[in-house]
This record gives sequence, C-alpha cells and structure tokens, in this order.
Amino acid sequence: MQRIKVKSASRTLEVLELFMEERRPLRLNEVYRALCYPQSSATNLLKSMVMMGYLNYNRATMTYLPTLRVAALGSWLPSMMNREGGLVSLVDEVQRRTDETVGLVAQNDLYIQYIILKTPDHEYKMAPSEGTMRLMVDSSSGIALMSRMRQREIDKLYRYTKHYGLGGDTLPSFEDLMREVRWSHEVGHAYLPKRPTPELASIAMPLDIDLYGIPLALGVGGLVDRISRAKQDIIDVMTDAIASFRARHEGGGAIAPDAMLSAA
Repeated sequence: MQRIKVKSASRTLEVLELFMEERRPLRLNEVYRALCYPQSSATNLLKSMVMMGYLNYNRATMTYLPTLRVAALGSWLPSMMNREGGLVSLVDEVQRRTDETVGLVAQNDLYIQYIILKTPDHEYKMAPSEGTMRLMVDSSSGIALMSRMRQREIDKLYRYTKHYGLGGDTLPSFEDLMREVRWSHEVGHAYLPKRPTPELASIAMPLDIDLYGIPLALGVGGLVDRISRAKQDIIDVMTDAIASFRARHEGGGAIAPDAMLSAA
C-alpha cells in the first residue's frame, strides 16, 4: 500500500520549491514545462495562489513571483530554533570544528528530515537540501533516534514502513536494523558508511531533547573516505558540543536509560 499525495497540495508546494531553486520571476510556460503540468492546471493553480496572496502577478512582464507572505509562513522558526537552547549555534559550532556538512534532524512520522543544514566551503561534499527526508529505518540519524526508543516503538515504525511499501529492496531486515540500533545505543552514535550512496557516510547522535515533542538528532556527513578517516575526531567534537548544549538546555526529556530498547 503506497501513500498517496494530494495532488493540489503537492503541486502548490512544488511551485514554491521551483521558485526557491530559480530565485527569479517565472512565466507560466516556464512553470508548467519545468514541473510537467498540463497548461490549464498550471494556469488555475497560479491564479489561485495569486488570489490567496502567495504569488504576485506582473501583467507588464507576464511573470509570477512569490510574495513576502510565503516568507512569513516560516519566519518564526529560526528564532524558535535559537531560543530553544541555541540549536543553530550548535550546528554552526560542529560544522566549524569538523569542516563537514552538519545537519539538525527531526523525526517526521516514518522519516527523518533535515531542518538545519550547514555545509563546508570545500568541494568535497554531496549535501542534501534543507527539508530533504529519508526513511528513519535506513539513515544514521534515524538509527540514532531509535536508539532512544523502546523496541515496540521501533517495531511499529518498521511495520508501517513495510506496509506502505517504502524503501523497496534497500530496506534492511528488522534483525539487521535492531542490531544497528543496539550498537548505536551502546556506543552513543550511529555510523553508516556508503549510505545512502556508496560515496557518502554519516555519523549521528541523539540530542536527547525534543522540539515541541519532536525528537532531534545531530548528524555529520560527507564523502566516505573523509568521514571514515576522521571518524573518531568527529565523534569527539560532536560529543563535546552536544554535552555543552545539554548543559545549557533546560527541561530536556529523554527516556530513562534503563527503559531504552526494552521490549515492554
């Protein structure tokens, strides 16, 4: 059983993402050709977005451009991230000290999602975009987050992932997943070399706090040779930075260690 996207909702967001990528006014034909929409559907969608105040239409140039109302939708998030214990500062510090791509990751249903990403200046990187989602059961950050869960919670995540046909042939077995999760719980981090592609590797640690009930993790990723070579140094930096972050943070809510991974 595959999860089905609501077409009108997904197309609206795809239009906004197209503007984010192009960063310029776009004509109707540029939109429907780039997104492979029928012209009539694209026309109606863009007109609706103009009527709602999310797009501006310039009749002189026949172009569309997002309005500041779009920016206002998430304008409160950066200040919230900084207010909640300095999450942006944590990502900045780890990126500076490791010189690799660093991401703050949140659980989003059956996925993890990169909500803050900082990339290095050098060319040795293949970073995802902010907002990118990956299956929890097949990512280092997902395994790090699951290392703080009870086994019955992990089992439920895994069963739903299989029920919706997610992951395909790349989905690990439940036994292999639990082996990774238990190892992560034991050593305090998750390390996945050559995933999601053979060129990449990542290390992740749970923050043991949540953001309005959403569990968070910190991940460092990059080319597999660079990450494997500097693995222990990266782990040391992450451990130190997260320990300082936790000391500053008030009211964190991790599951008690003796309850983690219990089958009850």
